[in-house]
Amino acid sequence: RFESYRERRGDRSSVWLERLVVVQEVAGSNPVGHPPYLGEKLKYKVKNAGDFEKQLDLKVDFQDLDEYKNEAINKISKNLNIKGFRPGKIPANIVTREVGEDAINEEAIEMYLPENLFTILKDEELNPATRPVIKKIEKKDKNYDIEVLITLWPTLSKLPKLEQEVEVESIKPTDEEMDDQIDRVRTQFAEVSKVERSLDSGDYALINVSAKKNNEELKDFAYSDYLYEVGTNMLTPQLDSKLIGVSPGAIVKLNDNIPQLQIEDAEITVLVKEVREKILPDFTDEWVSDTTEFDDIKNLREELEKNIEMVKKRQVASQYQGELTNKLIEEAKIELPEQLVIAEMDSILQNFINELAQNNIKMEDYFQVTGLTEEALRDDLNKQATRNLTMVVILDKVIEDLDIKLEDEDVALIEEHMKSHESQDEVESTTHRLNLEAESLRNKAMLHVLKSGSSVDKNGEKVYLQDVYNQDTDTREEE
Repeated sequence: RFESYRERRGDRSSVWLERLVVVQEVAGSNPVGHPPYLGEKLKYKVKNAGDFEKQLDLKVDFQDLDEYKNEAINKISKNLNIKGFRPGKIPANIVTREVGEDAINEEAIEMYLPENLFTILKDEELNPATRPVIKKIEKKDKNYDIEVLITLWPTLSKLPKLEQEVEVESIKPTDEEMDDQIDRVRTQFAEVSKVERSLDSGDYALINVSAKKNNEELKDFAYSDYLYEVGTNMLTPQLDSKLIGVSPGAIVKLNDNIPQLQIEDAEITVLVKEVREKILPDFTDEWVSDTTEFDDIKNLREELEKNIEMVKKRQVASQYQGELTNKLIEEAKIELPEQLVIAEMDSILQNFINELAQNNIKMEDYFQVTGLTEEALRDDLNKQATRNLTMVVILDKVIEDLDIKLEDEDVALIEEHMKSHESQDEVESTTHRLNLEAESLRNKAMLHVLKSGSSVDKNGEKVYLQDVYNQDTDTREEE
């Protein structure tokens, strides 16, 4: 009975101090309703368990749990199903008989620890980075020996070299990219002309389309006199390849998927009625002046070059940040506490599960479609968590060394954002604000890191990315 009750309770190690870290940050001094300092009553030792970990050895006398036992019994009572009694209304002696004295004591310990551990952590000036974990509860003759692992936030004694050079792709438009953009402009004003020849990619086909699934007509996939551009693959995955080389009057039949209807292996029939050739206008100064906002080909090309460069800049900026981050992480060589990595992995996984749920995808379906295994996912989560945390530690060191502060406009933006979270309770609201402030400071630190490094292409020419970072900053402020 005791074991089945514990299984229904879940893992106590990850529950009992859920809000302790938040309470410490919010309270500052003694929080309202907090028990007085119990320094002489509490029997404990603190010892090192790792570079950023402390082990807290506590001795809790049986008598120290007396004031918590009634509350523990009431809590256990709500989770018990005993014939003749309503949950929460079961007499104390019946609860004790059902789950045993040890279960009640352990529940009382879980109520005793958060209140008293706050005092210890405050007195020892320990600020947990994640929830403390109960490693062991051992019953002795007159007390319980309890081991609690405290994970601290990692720190760097020295920053890695920020002035790193990173090789990136060139942002200069290639001849092919320029030709493609010019053809896109010309295509907007293209005309089509009926021709007596077979279809080729880029042609337009006047077609009738019908489809069946299990001998039933698919009315949502029926088109008559539909002018379709061959090569766009807009209808089905295989249809365009079947149309190339087909002449007017031909009937094409195939079995294919229809992604937009989420239908697989449908019987598709296409009648090709006409082939129409796309005729692009002559690319001249006169045509550019008459049909676009530019005076001539030169002005148009200059604008297209700027547009292509900005698109490529954003891609290169992402590449630069990724490569620079890799170099800094490798040089920092931080050994992260296991519990901190686990907490970050849990956070990343939960966000991923939420994204899948928003798209009505179950985790087991995701595994089946991608072929990914749980072990591979864990490895990937571990790498992501380690990378994320290491970079945060580096950025925190940048903030410390440069004494980066929030500016008035940063505070104003946070204040404006908090107006939409006025319904939160005090703890949630303060935690949310602290997270926003930390994120804002780290964004400033990241901008400093990006400016400290340099990006060059394979020819050794410097690639200027500052305007991308400025644009990103403006976007964050607008958001």
